Amino acid sequence: MRRKYMKLAAAALLVFLGSAAFFCRMDPSAAISTAWIDEKELGEMCVRQIVPAVKKIEQQNQGKQNVADASEVKNADEPEKEDNTSGSDKEIKVSEITDEPLVIIYHTHASESYMPYKESNYHREAEKGTVRDVGNVIEKELKKEGINVIHDKTVHDRPSYNESYSKSLATVQKLRKQYPSAVYIIDLHRDAATASAKEGKYVDIKGKRTAKFSMVVGQANENYVELYDFAEKIRDKAENMYEGFGGAIIERNYNYNEYLSNKCVLLEVGNNKNTIEEARLCGKYFAKVLAEIIKEEQ
Repeated sequence: MRRKYMKLAAAALLVFLGSAAFFCRMDPSAAISTAWIDEKELGEMCVRQIVPAVKKIEQQNQGKQNVADASEVKNADEPEKEDNTSGSDKEIKVSEITDEPLVIIYHTHASESYMPYKESNYHREAEKGTVRDVGNVIEKELKKEGINVIHDKTVHDRPSYNESYSKSLATVQKLRKQYPSAVYIIDLHRDAATASAKEGKYVDIKGKRTAKFSMVVGQANENYVELYDFAEKIRDKAENMYEGFGGAIIERNYNYNEYLSNKCVLLEVGNNKNTIEEARLCGKYFAKVLAEIIKEEQ
């Protein structure tokens, strides 16, 4: 901008000097007859010709500046628009899985299996078709509901079946120490069908045969009342959500390591006459029931 002003000033000076030189060469008498203009007036006339152009440029530049200023003011008044492109993704990440685990799933009798896996009297070390397989389903469904799960698949009933509970106790105590936030503890089993049973116990849910479940409460536990109350809560919620799905509550004079938490559940999913598909469906719907209870309690 400064350069433009300097150029205009130089142009005005040249016009003034050229005009002065021209008039100096003229005959004074001719100058009088042709309305002589003295040097001062000539200079002022040149300046008057140049100044409007300068003012015009200044006005144009001022106009541009005003527009820019107005734009800045407008933008300052308007709240900044948030980028919501990934907003929903962030929300999903926050609620996808709880920061700390709430549920532990383990198996005192991890080798218990379902149809069609009959080998070794319905016990197999391979994971497929066993209670560990069902545990995978419960874990997956709970995580879908935003509940973090620790699923331990240690086989405690091999090679010694009689030492199963002492071994599983050591496992779950270690897990509790490592994950103190996990207060919902599920020891996942399957029941044994009677010798005369032709098929497993099931209920129809959404047109599909789904294995029924039961819960065993140890009367030898000091927290027996709390354990029974929690089992009742699960049974009632299951029945309300899926008619006929409410599991039976079985009482035995043992502790089954349930004293570790008031929300321990010895869960039996189906029996050895149920198919693994029926047992997996039971795991799916049980997880939905438990998820609703956890959400209500948290």
